[in-house]
Amino acid sequence: MELKRILANDTKSATERAMALYGRNVLVISNHTVGGQTELVVALDIDEQSLDSTVAPALQTFATSELGGSKGFSQHFAQAQSPNTGATTAGHAVALTKPDEERDYLRSREIMDMIRDEIAGLRREISLSQKTTGWQSSLNLAAEVEDLMSSFTQAGMPTGLRTLLLDTVKDMRSEHEALAAVRDQLEEIARRPSVAIPQSGVHLIAGPSGSGKTMMAVRLASRAAAQMGADKVAVVSYQDDRIGAWQHTQALAAQSGVECFRADTPAALAAVVGRLGGRSLVLIDTPGSQMAQHVTEIQTAFPACETHAVLAADASSATLRRVLRSSGIRWDSLMVSKLDESVQPWPLVEFLCDNFLSLSAASDGPQVNALKCDLNTSALVLMAVAKLSRIPESVTANTAPKSLPYKLQPPSPRLAMPASPRGLRGPFN
Repeated sequence: MELKRILANDTKSATERAMALYGRNVLVISNHTVGGQTELVVALDIDEQSLDSTVAPALQTFATSELGGSKGFSQHFAQAQSPNTGATTAGHAVALTKPDEERDYLRSREIMDMIRDEIAGLRREISLSQKTTGWQSSLNLAAEVEDLMSSFTQAGMPTGLRTLLLDTVKDMRSEHEALAAVRDQLEEIARRPSVAIPQSGVHLIAGPSGSGKTMMAVRLASRAAAQMGADKVAVVSYQDDRIGAWQHTQALAAQSGVECFRADTPAALAAVVGRLGGRSLVLIDTPGSQMAQHVTEIQTAFPACETHAVLAADASSATLRRVLRSSGIRWDSLMVSKLDESVQPWPLVEFLCDNFLSLSAASDGPQVNALKCDLNTSALVLMAVAKLSRIPESVTANTAPKSLPYKLQPPSPRLAMPASPRGLRGPFN
């Protein structure tokens, strides 16, 4: 992804110039006034070949720079901390090997791919919103329902889900009736059986960086330790070479009273798990980078292990697609983290409507024992609906009766169309 800067006398001229240079689908990142002129910053895609030719020479230049010849960042960092910076010992510096360079390059590529996916998702949202605006304005919605749809937009509900729900509420006249219908419709579409919390066997915990995988693994271990004893549970950290990651895992495991182990290769992991044969539950924590590769390695070594994805409640649609669909991994369940934060989980609700992936656990607090074992799609929908500012309390209260004083409108026929690209009731693939 590359950013370009365009200056013009006004916004209209700058936009026309951007479209003339880069096409009608150019994505505008920002619009500011600079020195009396309008500045547009637009994002452009860079083809894979161009990216390779740009990044690879940069890595080679860094590796052979005057600062240290073939030394890498880890060596310079160790030398800076060494009392004698002119001496290089095995304890203070490790030369950057070719696998290290490849790993760093793959990480940079993953970051670029993530940014590209997010921007592509924004483009899809903008395009779909432009196409559906005229249709919505022609429906002559009641004023309260129109306000409700506006609150959906402000809450971050994806355009596709909002458009499909519009078919359910377009003929309703009150906000209360429309909101209750939306809630019940989403609960019905997203309903699926929950998966039991891991109790025995080998379980793999994976997901993107920052999703709370390590904390989730320790919470699961803490729960199991309280039921069967700490000596029956273990946490294994696999190939997480981030600075401070292992120390963080040790600190969390110490809080829960369970033992933790470390493995840097598939062979080492097999040896560690082999020594833990007497443990009832083994949880393998993985890093966020090169997720698919790590999961494949572990599943090859332990074909019977169950694989669980961990994603934050506010994960974007692009992140959900990249981790749960595009990765090619067959997940056994989805665990949701960071429910305690003030989030709008509408992309997650949309994904659950599209894919039949069961929920198994969630976290709703900062403590090690803050594990929710009863998360279901109804609770998640209720949580999303409760965040809307315009919702009557009687609709969102947990004590609200399920029998409503109206007949629920049937869902739009498009929800069940086999040709629909969204496949709301289709199985998870």
